[in-house]
Amino acid sequence: MELRGKVALITGGGTGLGREIALQLAGEGMDIGINYSKSHQEAEETVAELEKLGVKAQTFQANVGNTAEIRSMVERVDQSFGRLDLLVNNAGTTRFIPFQDLESVDEEAWDEIFAVNTRSAFFAAKAAVPLMRRNGGGQIINTSSIAGLAPGGSSLPYATSKAALIHLTRCLAVALAPDIQVNTVAPGFLATRWSAGFQPAQHRANVERALLQRFTDLADTAAAFTMLAKNSSITGQVITVDAGLVNRT
Repeated sequence: MELRGKVALITGGGTGLGREIALQLAGEGMDIGINYSKSHQEAEETVAELEKLGVKAQTFQANVGNTAEIRSMVERVDQSFGRLDLLVNNAGTTRFIPFQDLESVDEEAWDEIFAVNTRSAFFAAKAAVPLMRRNGGGQIINTSSIAGLAPGGSSLPYATSKAALIHLTRCLAVALAPDIQVNTVAPGFLATRWSAGFQPAQHRANVERALLQRFTDLADTAAAFTMLAKNSSITGQVITVDAGLVNRT
């Protein structure tokens, strides 16, 4: 599928994996909308890097845990670019809580994690679908996690929210066929700002457990999103990029 001249919106696109996805898609000629919640400076810096690649890029501030802000963001993307072909639901949040510590998981933590990691993907898709269908269809790619495939990760509610996102992906693939493809990429342990919340011992343990004995490569993970964006025959699937970690979890 030709990506040049099409438009992608990436939530949480200013830093980490979202930034790398944006750079790779821009390299394919896509114009990019970068959503951020708090990382304004990083989002603007990412836009500057994208523009150097010869594409149009713009930041869109929104807390994706708020459904009204999601709708407003998608409307602003339409006003700015006039179309939307690819939605990457990449924004995520967590709390670092040991699985055994049930007492530390309160309703506020549970609701915030699910609002950002799972609910937002549904309502962003709902808002984006009319724009996509106006131009004949499109794609949605969600960022899940191997924590959604096997118990593990930063906390129990995080792992559960990512498992729910994987099933939401499959359900949306059914609901939006045949003109909109929906897939998810499940990364392993990435060396990003996100992983700074883990203790050094946890870093070492994850690297040692991975079959390839290393962190999951950021560029390799983003490349899975690019592959899906260019493919017209995959929907309802989970693409795991984790250096073999989930096989040892």
